[in-house]
Amino acid sequence: MVFRIVAVGGVVVGSVLLETRGPSRKWRVVADDDASPGELELMFFVKAKKPGRVFEVLEAVSNPKSASYGQHLSLEQVNEVVAPAAESIRVVREWAAAFGVTLEALTANGDALGATVSIGVAERMLACKYRTFEHEGRRVRRADNYSVPEAVAAVLDMVAPTVHLPATKRSAKRGSSAGYENTPKNLRELYSVNNETGKNATSVAVTAFLEEYYSRTDLESFWAEYCEDIVCGEGLPVLVGDATVGSPGVESMLDIETVTGMAGGVRSEFWGFSGRSKDDAENEPFLKWLVLLSNTSDPPPVFSTSYGEDEDSWSENAAARLNVEFAKQGVRGISLLFASGDEGANCEDGVLVPETPASSPYVTAVGGTAPVPGFPAPGSETAIGLSSGGVSNYWSLPSYQTNITYFANQTGRVYPDVAAQATDFCVTPFGCGVAGTSCACPTFAGVVALLNDRRLRANKSTLGFLNPFLYQNPDALTDITTGTSTNGCGGGARSTTTGWAAAPGWDAVTGLGTPDFSRLAVAVDSLP
Repeated sequence: MVFRIVAVGGVVVGSVLLETRGPSRKWRVVADDDASPGELELMFFVKAKKPGRVFEVLEAVSNPKSASYGQHLSLEQVNEVVAPAAESIRVVREWAAAFGVTLEALTANGDALGATVSIGVAERMLACKYRTFEHEGRRVRRADNYSVPEAVAAVLDMVAPTVHLPATKRSAKRGSSAGYENTPKNLRELYSVNNETGKNATSVAVTAFLEEYYSRTDLESFWAEYCEDIVCGEGLPVLVGDATVGSPGVESMLDIETVTGMAGGVRSEFWGFSGRSKDDAENEPFLKWLVLLSNTSDPPPVFSTSYGEDEDSWSENAAARLNVEFAKQGVRGISLLFASGDEGANCEDGVLVPETPASSPYVTAVGGTAPVPGFPAPGSETAIGLSSGGVSNYWSLPSYQTNITYFANQTGRVYPDVAAQATDFCVTPFGCGVAGTSCACPTFAGVVALLNDRRLRANKSTLGFLNPFLYQNPDALTDITTGTSTNGCGGGARSTTTGWAAAPGWDAVTGLGTPDFSRLAVAVDSLP
């Protein structure tokens, strides 16, 4: 196959515009002239031969009402389900070769290909111009849009890094609720975990991006201070990725300290990715995590990720491919939990902007709560204002949410799915008072890890994609009915000018509610 690309009046003839950059609400263009030097580690994501098949399998193995519930696939079987046609891979490779680029397989089935190329070559391949964007002193190189030949566009989901401006680094917030402290012991009492510990049958992982690192010394200090009479974790975390050890970040230490504090007797892993290429240019650490996960035969069956950004920061093409990547993990029995965000209803310029990955129908989004008098007795919590939630602009209402009546005439995926405490956390070496749904996500993940340990010891499968189970068992969670989120646009039956209101049943601040381990254990034990 020979690719002939001819430019007429600045337009590439015979090409298709594959992606266009979304709104750059936090980033500004610095310059065009300094974007030519340097290299990028480009990733090319090839379409599956049977695009919808992975979602069909996910429904079958994740829905407790299905005869195939819990019959998760091996990595090799998943690779077969999402494999591209050999012809598709050939088309993409021949196109790249026309520019002197040799693409290597990043995954066993070739659904992700990669090469390190100069900015100049990337611009010629993709008929685009990379520019330098800046946010708070951090610079990245991205394009406004890019095009590929029609034959390539027919078999390619996306190329990265191209138009997606990466998430800005989340700074852990400070919050106070009348002197409460969400220590491991208090959280275990609040969520009826108490002295329940795993028996070393499973593991749980946290992820870190954008140069958030892990410190063994600080984790051991945290355990010494807060785990004196309880079991926290099961040995030191296994380190995975290219950015694990260094100066600790509040987010990264919060995640690993919280998940090990909740899940005693459960092994842990810390997956860290810097997103830096050889010349220090910004790449896509989030995508690198997903590619590595797709290459790992026996990863932890629970991942907690405190990463998020506006949904439209990813093109709809790219977001659809992310859904495939999430579903690939669910069919293997892996639970992906994401913090819902810390922007409340997230009104920007008079428009409610959903956050992703929380808005994806194929992950579990965790919102936030705060203590009230009686804490840490079970049920002593209310919705917290920062907890993000709302309605996806990309994805329709999934089958597991069809009974939700919070929004009138709702047709889109709503989030969060669940919630947990999101303020007054103690993080070594940064002190107490840390807040955000970054606190809630590893808290809930720790509970899931203990439930997995329980199932594995009973010779059953891990829980995998959680949402069908959760929405079929709302009584296993504690419904939060008080409090509101912040940052609303006003209007709507459920909204005030501040944000969404908590309500009986599902709501856009706390989802179905917070975990009750004792009730969840009963529900989990009843599953096949």
